[in-house]
Amino acid sequence: MENKDYFKQFGIHFGNLSFGKHCFDLEIADTFFEKYDNEDITGANISVQLEVERQETLVILHFRLHGTLYSSCDLCLEKLSIPVAAEEKLILKIVSQPYESDADDIVFISENTHFYNVEQVIFESLYALIPIRKVHEDFGTETCNQEMLLLIEKAKVKQKKQEDERWNALRNIKLEDS
Repeated sequence: MENKDYFKQFGIHFGNLSFGKHCFDLEIADTFFEKYDNEDITGANISVQLEVERQETLVILHFRLHGTLYSSCDLCLEKLSIPVAAEEKLILKIVSQPYESDADDIVFISENTHFYNVEQVIFESLYALIPIRKVHEDFGTETCNQEMLLLIEKAKVKQKKQEDERWNALRNIKLEDS
């Protein structure tokens, strides 16, 4: 699927929808993250079930995300699979004069707006699911590259052996007691 066509799926034309609930299935693949400048997520295989509830002055978007994000292991730098599952809710409040809201889950939109792109909402939701520490053993699906771990350990030992001589001179300084 061409990139331009791929991203069309994230544009929700709620103005054409009748009142009530409507379901959409969206697919998040590697192409999705190529658009964003991030180092944490290198790819994905995520299914998003989007339920759009159209009301007279509200559009309620309920996201169910399920699948796998791909990143790099913090220890061995190999590809890491991170299983994810989450639910998010966003309310589009239709008003005569749109304004900014402090609430993360409410967006005020003009009554002339009949379209909303959910791409940024999905990206932020997925990005928030990435743990601070990403190590193979934490997810139990794979193990770290042992060769890389051995190289790292050798580098640590070598670094300890090559202690900076300037510190030796500082150790000999005697401070007076106050």
